[in-house]
Formats: sequence, C-alpha cells, structure tokens
Amino acid sequence: MYPRRNRVAEKLKQGGRALGTLTLLQEPAIGEILGGIGYDFLIIDMEHAAADEQTVLTMIRGCETADVTPLVRLRQVDEKDLLWALDAGAGGVVLPLIETAEDAQRIMAMSHYPPQGERTLCSASRAAGHGTLRHDFGSFLGWANDNVTTVCLVETPLGMENLEAIVAEGIDVLMLGRGDLSVKMGLGYAPSHPDVLEAAREFVERVVAAGGTAGVLAYSPDDAREWIRRGAAFIVYSQPEMELSNAYRAAFQGISEG
Repeated sequence: MYPRRNRVAEKLKQGGRALGTLTLLQEPAIGEILGGIGYDFLIIDMEHAAADEQTVLTMIRGCETADVTPLVRLRQVDEKDLLWALDAGAGGVVLPLIETAEDAQRIMAMSHYPPQGERTLCSASRAAGHGTLRHDFGSFLGWANDNVTTVCLVETPLGMENLEAIVAEGIDVLMLGRGDLSVKMGLGYAPSHPDVLEAAREFVERVVAAGGTAGVLAYSPDDAREWIRRGAAFIVYSQPEMELSNAYRAAFQGISEG
C-alpha cells in the first residue's frame, strides 16, 4: 500500500542488488521470516500453485508487516490478472514466457498508469488505501509508476534471441528460467547441464551489456555468489519448501542411520 517502499525498485535504481526467494506455499509467515532476516522480496507463485486471490492477499499483507516487497508470479500475461495483483498491493509482478519486444511493450503498458502506460484506474483499490488517497490521487499515480517492478521470465530459445529488444522496452528485470529453457533445448529437465549453464552465462552478459538487470535462480549460496560476480543483480535464492525438504531429508537419514 502507498506509500510503502519497494525494496527491489529502490535497490536496483541505486545500482545495488535485491535478494529474495520464491514459494508455492500459501503461508504468510514466510514473508515475516524473510523480513526478520533481511531479505528484500518474496515471489508469491500463482503459476504453479493452487493459490486463490484472498490467500495471496494475506501473503502480501504478511510481507508488508516485515518490510519485504511482495511480487506476484502470474499464470499468464493477462491485463486483469496483472491489474488485480497490483491493485491488491503487490510491489510488482513476475510474468512467464516472455519472448519478444511486443510482449514487453504490452506488459509495460498494462503495469503503468497514463501517461507512461494504460493501466486502468481505481481510487478505492487496496493499493490506493481503499479510497483514503482519493483527495490526492495524482500523487499516488505518480508514486505507483515509479515503484512498480516488472520481472519477465525468459524461458525459450526465442526469448534468448530477443534479449536486447526486450531490455530496450524498459522491463525492470529479465530473469532466466533455466529449467524450462533446458526442456525447450531438448535436454529434458537439466538446469545444470553444461549447455544450459553456458546459455545462462550468455544471458546475464547480454542483459547487463544492454543496460538491463539480470535475474537468476540460485541453488546454493556459492551459486548465488557466482551469479552476482558475473553481474546478476536480482537473485532468487532457492524456495522455502526446497530448503525444508532438504533439511528434513538430511535429518531423517541421520536419525535412521543412528
């Protein structure tokens, strides 16, 4: 809600890096935990999760209480889905399967109010204070345009071909989907395959060279540090459910073998 800071937008505009994670779990405590540690953002997944709008709203509120920027990963590039997420108070959106400059143009138009874009207005939305900002709604519109974060997932060879054109449209973050890209490359699910890693290194290099912000999913702290060294500034570290699974698996094995 206005005028809450967007930690991702703030850090990226200052030339820094943003660190967060992604979850399919519908649990608002995740945002609170991340905030207690110092993470910048949480991506709330709706693409692969059985998440409804009210539950996502509760997670957005959980993030806000802990000064963590909530980003909502949508199922598709759809104007009304995107509008709902931003009106609910998300600091930005994560959009799948972006392949062309035209895709990026559409996203920028839908996510920004006039004159920068075509986002439709609602002065009673939660993001606008449920109507409490109507007396100075123009200030909210300007703030919203400056503080929305657009993250586009590049997951196909066609998207890789068009990186520079997508960056040129003003998208805040281009993030590589290594898992989907590996499948599209005919390698099956192989995010750590040498050919995929080479494509990922090329991705970061080209996005940064074009003046954009490169985002990656890091599978370990060492992995994260390596991508930061290469120029990535938007780091999605693992997933809470993966960390939980790994910790409980290791404990189970240790107890069973004892």
